[in-house]
Amino acid sequence: MTLPPHLHAVRSTLFLFVLLPIGSLAQSLSPVLLTTLPSPLDETSALMRVEGELWTILDSGNPPALYAIDPGTGAVTRTLQLTGVTNVDFEALTTDGLWVYVGDFGNNSGSRTNLRIHRFPLSVLLDPDATEAAVETIGFSYSDQTEFTPAFDATNFDCEAMVAVDDSLFLFTKRWLDGQTRLYALPAEPGTHVAQARGSFNVQGLITDAALDAEGGLVLLGHIAASFVWRFSGFPGHAFFDGGAERLETNLMLHQTEGIAWTGPGEVWITNETGFGNQSSLWRLDLDMTVGERVERLPGFAIWPQPASESIRFNGLRAGALVRVLDSRGAQVLHQRIPGNTAIDVSRLPAGRYEVLVEDGQSMQRLPLIIAR
Repeated sequence: MTLPPHLHAVRSTLFLFVLLPIGSLAQSLSPVLLTTLPSPLDETSALMRVEGELWTILDSGNPPALYAIDPGTGAVTRTLQLTGVTNVDFEALTTDGLWVYVGDFGNNSGSRTNLRIHRFPLSVLLDPDATEAAVETIGFSYSDQTEFTPAFDATNFDCEAMVAVDDSLFLFTKRWLDGQTRLYALPAEPGTHVAQARGSFNVQGLITDAALDAEGGLVLLGHIAASFVWRFSGFPGHAFFDGGAERLETNLMLHQTEGIAWTGPGEVWITNETGFGNQSSLWRLDLDMTVGERVERLPGFAIWPQPASESIRFNGLRAGALVRVLDSRGAQVLHQRIPGNTAIDVSRLPAGRYEVLVEDGQSMQRLPLIIAR
């Protein structure tokens, strides 16, 4: 995902490193840096490993191409151009063993009516002499989307994660308004389809990629202030959210992690974009270094979006809560009681770091808030 203009000004601001509450990284994993990536790969947006080769794509405004990466040096060892298409917003890359699928469905404003997935034979990717691939296109819409008015970073119909299983494609959306993900399914065949909603899961963050392992497990990569991985296992069929679930935090603060690929038992590689003072890089992460909490659902409590510019909402808020916003000196700058998941206008607050206190009569929550212009 390319950062919106109002976020560029805060990339190097040091106060952003206190986004998470104290203690939230106590059990975090420490990825191992394999290599930084060269500037042409600043906007790496997905990752896929096939027969020992590591592939990535770039997001909006970049060429419609796949790039093979040397995991030791980060160098691009091969480029495969997709012919006859443009890169509106490439965000996902996956294969079912016969076809390679490229998801052109990044939708930060929720207004796209040209969502699509391109596919081409895996044999082309495996041909070391191939430099181009002709594609077939799968067009789709979401079964439950009826509103297409642009709302930048304030939509539940953005998507950056996809896997291919059997004869279907499964999408995991990036829901800016509530920090959840919704699972959609559609046929993996060219044509125009309606992606059917299959359930939701409270991931408490922004999902940016997905991958399947050889044993049938699923991982979802995401970030909010720190990068995290959700690991799903033991689910029946395609009901990915109906088995065990682990949330594994990492200590990659303000790394906009965008790509994940299984590389071995309990091991994944992940990539991050350039931003917030961090160079795009490739990391190795051992998911078995610690055990996450197995849950059916996590209630969660968070502010969306983060950073914010115009308004904020709360995930997991009880009706009638009292919301107070304090500036970096502890002075109260906003005081409001809201009936439920109602947006709060913060457009008049200067850019900076704030603390939000939420009292609902049963408990008090403290959450960090970043305002960026």
